[in-house]
Amino acid sequence: MGRKSTIYKINISEEVKRLYNSKTGLKQINIDDFQNWYDSKNGCCDYCGLTSKESLILFNEYPKSTRGGRRCKRLELDRINPSIKNYGQDIANLALACYWCNNAKTNYFTYDEFKMIGIKIKEVQQLRLNKLNK
Repeated sequence: MGRKSTIYKINISEEVKRLYNSKTGLKQINIDDFQNWYDSKNGCCDYCGLTSKESLILFNEYPKSTRGGRRCKRLELDRINPSIKNYGQDIANLALACYWCNNAKTNYFTYDEFKMIGIKIKEVQQLRLNKLNK
């Protein structure tokens, strides 16, 4: 007689639901797998390490720097390889990005190239955050 398997349902966070519903094609990825992927990112931009909370703080201080305040309140999805048009084809092609990195990366830089640029973006953002904390 075989063991009865228990299926554990992951509690899907509101932030994951927002990201999951933000891009056409993500429905090809199981939402539990997407939640696990998101959790592995620790709520940080893949390029510069800025957290969602830090992004919101910077948005509140510099709202006009973000396309009229429509973006930047939260982390966004980026495609590591932009030639893959559909976000849902491969979860390994997704990156979690702050507004500033996602906006600056465009389709020109590779993931590895932009990681180097992301270090400098983080330095500048950290200076701004430090000024706000004084």
